[in-house]
Amino acid sequence: MSINSAPVQRGPGRPRDEVRRARILDTAADLAAQDPRLVTMERIASQAHVSRTTLYKWWTAAHELLIDALQERTHWSLDHAEGSAIERLTAQLEDLVRIMTDPSTEGALRAVASGAATDPEIRRRFHEHWLAPRREVAAQIIAAGIATGELRSDLDVEAAIDAVFSPVYERAFYTGAPLDDRFVRSVMRIVAPGLVATP
Repeated sequence: MSINSAPVQRGPGRPRDEVRRARILDTAADLAAQDPRLVTMERIASQAHVSRTTLYKWWTAAHELLIDALQERTHWSLDHAEGSAIERLTAQLEDLVRIMTDPSTEGALRAVASGAATDPEIRRRFHEHWLAPRREVAAQIIAAGIATGELRSDLDVEAAIDAVFSPVYERAFYTGAPLDDRFVRSVMRIVAPGLVATP
């Protein structure tokens, strides 16, 4: 190329750092799907073909990286704007079961939750970035149901959220009992009568 040639113009596309970050998140989630014990900063860097310096530019520890990977793969699960309050809570519960049974997300969620059981910092971040946003969506759904008269006005919102979603975590992390749509229907048949307003 002569010295007078115009510089090559890059075509549209994702910025290099964004592409690299997405590859790192995918690598972390894929490693967690194989075996949560594989998820270390060293192994992620090696598998994603980046330096550890690059990882530490964005994250201070593997659990932070895994939480971001989870958020990247499950952002769709926070959108529940259609239907009655019971229908929306049911859809949210179905999505949680889907996340907990999908190999691409289950391993990462299990790894972070396991770390949260023993490490206060992981527990804080797990609550702040995973549990709290989902509880907030459920609280908004319940508040809307109360406002329309569909749900009881005297509901303890936090207890109602626990009643709907805790059974999924119980089965996923402790009992190992099946998680499927049949289970979701069973939970809602039990819980919904306690939520709806008396005609």
